[in-house]
Amino acid sequence: MVARRIPPVKYEKSSNDMVVSFIDVGQGNAILVESPTGETILYDAGGNPVWMKSSWDPGMQLTVPYIKSRGINRLDYAMISHGHGDHSGGMKAVIYNFDIGMFYDPGYKYTGGPYLEMLQAIKAKNISYGYLKAGMKNKFNMGKDIVTKVFSPPKDFYFQGTNSDTNNSSIVLKIKYKDVSFLFPGDLESRGEIYCAKKYGHQLESNILQVCHHGSFTSSSIPFLKQVMPEVAVIPVGRNNPFGHPRPVALNNLKNVGAEIFRTDYDGNVVVYTNGKQFIVETEK
Repeated sequence: MVARRIPPVKYEKSSNDMVVSFIDVGQGNAILVESPTGETILYDAGGNPVWMKSSWDPGMQLTVPYIKSRGINRLDYAMISHGHGDHSGGMKAVIYNFDIGMFYDPGYKYTGGPYLEMLQAIKAKNISYGYLKAGMKNKFNMGKDIVTKVFSPPKDFYFQGTNSDTNNSSIVLKIKYKDVSFLFPGDLESRGEIYCAKKYGHQLESNILQVCHHGSFTSSSIPFLKQVMPEVAVIPVGRNNPFGHPRPVALNNLKNVGAEIFRTDYDGNVVVYTNGKQFIVETEK
């Protein structure tokens, strides 16, 4: 990779920037991508897992207001990495507040309440809907100089017998704008990470990484990180979460590959601006 993060004082933002926002939704994940020509992708929308039994909706309270604050009233593409409520639960609010051109999920069967409510909302709004798996091409039109690639879930199977088949069947999406690349692997755990590392190798290499599974001890394996080799790692995580995320082993592994770490629990919204050659990272806090 030739792109480098540079000090903000040396970076001049322009209308030619791609902007990627890691939205602070607490213990969940939500990433908004805006191309220089105005196309948009929302990858996950935050939300609460079923076991929390909470009526608070991060999608309505955090994700929707943030997208609107960016002057956006339509999403060209929306997707969930996988069905768990902290990724899919906020999408219902998004669906009812924005026009959406196309919706994707990994196609892995999941029966959780927030996921089923999301599917009902997609049907009610008559939104085009499909699955996203490895090898699928031309699924995104993000304008000139932006290339997307899906590495997982595998084209011909879903993971079975792992610690979490749902997590390991997450959509793994790479977005590259000229020389600057981002990797969004959802909640991949080590089984899915190592599969991707062995199959794709250096194709995973990316400047900015959304850290798998909120920095869980089950993820951020060294074989995977040595293929990605991120300059910047963003951990979507809630303050004082009951899982102890991010775990020390994940933080240590990220540091060992030279990544500079940002965390939404400490930094709030983390926003990356890139002209395709260089990039800067801005934090809310």
